[in-house]
Amino acid sequence: MTEQKKGETKIFSADDPISENSRIGLLEQLASFGFTVDQYAECTIEQLQDLVRGAKWLHRTYENDADSPDNDDDNVPHSRNIENRREGIVCFTEVDKKVLKSLLDSSGRVSSLSLSRKLEIPLTTVQRRRKRLEGEFLEVSYSLRLDKLGWRKADLLVSTHKGMTSAIGKELLTHNTITRVSKSLGEHTIDLHAESVFKNNKELLNVIEWIKSLDGVRDVIWTEAVEMVGKNSSMQYEIIDKHL
Repeated sequence: MTEQKKGETKIFSADDPISENSRIGLLEQLASFGFTVDQYAECTIEQLQDLVRGAKWLHRTYENDADSPDNDDDNVPHSRNIENRREGIVCFTEVDKKVLKSLLDSSGRVSSLSLSRKLEIPLTTVQRRRKRLEGEFLEVSYSLRLDKLGWRKADLLVSTHKGMTSAIGKELLTHNTITRVSKSLGEHTIDLHAESVFKNNKELLNVIEWIKSLDGVRDVIWTEAVEMVGKNSSMQYEIIDKHL
């Protein structure tokens, strides 16, 4: 047990022996691992011992994952990592950064085995980090390649008035060709950004005319991407590198 100063919570080391007789000691150990102990007050000594053993195992597993040499984590001091986690600050290790950048370059279309070989990082480490990064920091989704199916996609920029922006947004989503609607900031004449799929110009014009007929719509303009010029990931890399 670490030395306790006045006003501080008593913290136990993950290697402290489990007391066979002290219910208070076991509950304090659970509290040191972040458990809300009130719900365990009625547990038996044996049940509390099992809980503490499990908490210690999780603690050691988490520490080994964050700091073991096998994972090629960076040189960020462990104490700073713990402090940042408690404060909710996002910190990426060197392994995180390598995996993130490779996933961005591939748009997610790469196997963990290929990443492991390319980055020279153990496969289990890549799989574990990839699962966490994709769950928290990457947007991964499937979308139809409309051009291969003979369809097109346009962005509709809608100007509203009478304070009806939200109502109009909901109304747009009732049309089967409108796939997404969001409110917009920036250009003061644009309040809604909608995405529409269509087969030909006539269908697109019909949708635009329908939108213009809605009460509260001031104007609608549209734009369609026709060719991918390229992709620049440098800003995303810069954002990743700042989170150390």
